[in-house]
Amino acid sequence: MLTSFRKIRKSFLESSGARKYTLYAIGEILLVVIGILIALRINNWNEFRKDRVKEAEVIENLIENLELNIATLESDIDDLGRKTRSAQIILNVLDNRLSYHDSLAMHFHQARVSKTPLRLSQSGYEQFKNTGFDIMLDDEVKKKTITYFESTYPKWYAKYEQVNHLYVPFVDHVVPLFIYTREKLVPIDIDQLYEDDYYISWIRAYMEGRNTLILMENEFIEETRKVLVMLEHAQF
Repeated sequence: MLTSFRKIRKSFLESSGARKYTLYAIGEILLVVIGILIALRINNWNEFRKDRVKEAEVIENLIENLELNIATLESDIDDLGRKTRSAQIILNVLDNRLSYHDSLAMHFHQARVSKTPLRLSQSGYEQFKNTGFDIMLDDEVKKKTITYFESTYPKWYAKYEQVNHLYVPFVDHVVPLFIYTREKLVPIDIDQLYEDDYYISWIRAYMEGRNTLILMENEFIEETRKVLVMLEHAQF
């Protein structure tokens, strides 16, 4: 196109008259405008390409973030399951007045432990916010991702924090009942524990709290996987 305009300009230069000179001037202006438009188009394309690279990086980090959180939740569910099984063993011993044996010391310890603090990573989402939400082209995926981190996760975590908290009076009650070794509790008097309704009730409460947490974490894993699948599809 630029070559054609140059030919026209050359023909204008070889002719005379104000009209042809005017047309020549217009041609020069058109050449400048076209050059500017082409430059802008190239610049816009370069910016678009750079944004897609940033978008791909953001999505990849979000995916890694969610995969890590799922792994953390699954590991916590396994830990809660082990403590629940210990509580069941201890309750069976106490309810049925079974004899104490050394293998129970570990279960006495696990049964009375409250949940460990659970922290899920949001580093990928922080990068998303810092980069700017507009970097993601797919509006639906963007909306679902923002809703997950800004609403779904905070609401779920607030409920999670309310379940199976450490109850200090129960801890104080347990202390004089056992001899403490590394991650083991040896009853000072097993016959006393058979009659200790307060202790038995709280072991049962902790067990039910763990079961509730397992259900909550499994439900949240499903919510996390929904967002994860959307982000994985957005990669391509």
